[in-house]
Amino acid sequence: MSEFMSYDPWKNITTRNGLPGDEVVSGLQKSIRRGNAEKAIEMAYEMYITSPQFLEKLWRRLQVIAVEDIGFGNVNAPVVVRALRQIASEFPYSDGDQPIFFMHAIRFLCGCAKERSTDCLKNIVIKKFEHGYQPEVPDYAYDVHTDKGRAMGRDVLHFLNEASRVTPVMEGYDDTYRQQLIEVIEKEQDGQLPVVDGAFSYNVWQY
Repeated sequence: MSEFMSYDPWKNITTRNGLPGDEVVSGLQKSIRRGNAEKAIEMAYEMYITSPQFLEKLWRRLQVIAVEDIGFGNVNAPVVVRALRQIASEFPYSDGDQPIFFMHAIRFLCGCAKERSTDCLKNIVIKKFEHGYQPEVPDYAYDVHTDKGRAMGRDVLHFLNEASRVTPVMEGYDDTYRQQLIEVIEKEQDGQLPVVDGAFSYNVWQY
């Protein structure tokens, strides 16, 4: 483990009831992973009554859990947690209703189907780069939007037929507009469209 990862600043935080902060955070997340809502809420409440700063840490951790531990089990989990955090932010720290929002978020997360594949993939990539791996740009990245792609003669039609190809294609997808656009581009390239001085020209650059 790197020196950076071996240090957890929350271990230097002592909660209101004398517990090490890093252990309480760990207890929160592991309890949610196991669907133990009551224990997770106890850990969360300990964080809440310790300080407003630890409450913020709680919400950040819940947002991470919604992605790291829930993942594709419920892709709406980050949206739900974020919404509850936003609602909670409209109440003062000392408001009696403040705890209900993180408690509800925890109950929701505990009940979600869970899978951790994105976190595993994240760590695979991290390990590869730590051991000297350098990524290669795939050939399909070279299109009209890159200098190399243009040098290869890849134009807008190449983009519409190849570089913009998506997988998997949505069931029932209607390809009409892409075909119409191809027809317009072909006419433009063949000089079949009028050139009008002063006509508005769209800025295609991305900022």
